[in-house]
Amino acid sequence: MNYLQMRNEGWLLGSGTVESGGKQIKARLAGPGMTWSRKGAERLLLLRTQIMSHRFQRAWDSVYQAPPN
Repeated sequence: MNYLQMRNEGWLLGSGTVESGGKQIKARLAGPGMTWSRKGAERLLLLRTQIMSHRFQRAWDSVYQAPPN
């Protein structure tokens, strides 16, 4: 990897951002009184990533079929 070039192009090189994100997810899933099954946590994580990447509406439209009126 050419660290100098990547840094000049604005890429993040450290692992701090990923580690911080992991801590935030754990804090949200492991709050006081919260219990999650693995399946439930994985589903919630999928929704959260779609929302944060601004792709939720497209994903929702692809899976949700509105009943006819």
